[in-house]
Amino acid sequence: MKRQLRCYFSLVILTLLCACAPVTINQFLADGKKPLPQQQLQELISNQSLHLEAIDFDAQVHYLPNGHLAATNRQGVKDSGKWSISSDGRLCMKFDLWYYGDLKCYQVFNDKGHYVFFTTNGARYYTGTMSAGNDLQAADHSRKESNYPDGQRPRSPADLSDSNHARTTVVLSAAEKKRALLSLARNCPACNFAGVDLRGAELIAANLAGADLSDADLREANLRRANLSGANLARANLAGTNLAGADLSNCDLSDADLTGSNLIRATVTGAKLDGTVLLGAHLESIQGLKK
Repeated sequence: MKRQLRCYFSLVILTLLCACAPVTINQFLADGKKPLPQQQLQELISNQSLHLEAIDFDAQVHYLPNGHLAATNRQGVKDSGKWSISSDGRLCMKFDLWYYGDLKCYQVFNDKGHYVFFTTNGARYYTGTMSAGNDLQAADHSRKESNYPDGQRPRSPADLSDSNHARTTVVLSAAEKKRALLSLARNCPACNFAGVDLRGAELIAANLAGADLSDADLREANLRRANLSGANLARANLAGTNLAGADLSNCDLSDADLTGSNLIRATVTGAKLDGTVLLGAHLESIQGLKK
C-alpha cells in the first residue's frame, strides 16, 4: 500500500509539473533557449548517470563510454541497451526491453540545471537530473536475452511492478495513471501519446493539436469540438468515437478505424485518409471530405 501511494503521489506531482512547464520545443526556442550541441552533449552524457522522469518512466540511466547503457527503475527492475549522439546533436537511446526495444532520439536542453528531453515531433518527454555520485555500475547490468513471451515485453519501467514482475499493483496503478494521463491530455498540443489507451475518455474541446496519437486506442472517447489539427492519428482505433465539430484538418488518419464514429460538422480539410475506415460513420455536414 505504501508503494502504491508513493507511486500515485509521484505521478500526480509529475503531471502537475508537466501541466505548468512548457510542453513543446517551440516554447523553449521562443524563450531563446538552444539545444545542447553535439560535443557538449557527448561530454555531458558519457560515463555519467541521469535520473530520467516522464509520465511512464522513472529510472536511473548510466551511459557507458562504449555506447552501452544500463538502467534501473524505481522498483529495482533493470534493463540495458545502447546510446549514441546523432550527427544533428540528438541523444538516441534503445533499451533492450523497455519501449519494445524501439530506438528513440531526443533534443536535450539545459534548463536551470535540469535537462529537458524533446521528442522528434517536438513534445516534451523526459526531465533529467545528474545523479549524485553517478554510482550505477555497468557490472550490475549485463546484456541479457529477454525472458518475456512474445507479445508480452514491457513497454516501460512503469509496466513492471517489482523484481519478479508480479502484477500485484497493476489494476490500481493503471487506473491512477490513466486519470493523470487524461488530465494531461485535455491540454497537451504536440505531446507524445503514441499507442496510449484512452478508451471512453472525456476529452471535450481538448487541445491536442499536433499531438502524436498514432496507434492509440480512442474507441468511444468523447472528443467533441476537440482541436486535433495536424495530429498524427495513423492506425488509431476511433471506432464509435464522438468527433462532432472536431478540427481534424491536416491530420494523418491513414489506416485509422473510424467505424461508427460521429463526424458531424467535423473538419477534415487536408487530412490524409489513405486506408481510413469510415464504415457506418456519421458524416453529415462534414467539411473537407472529398467524395
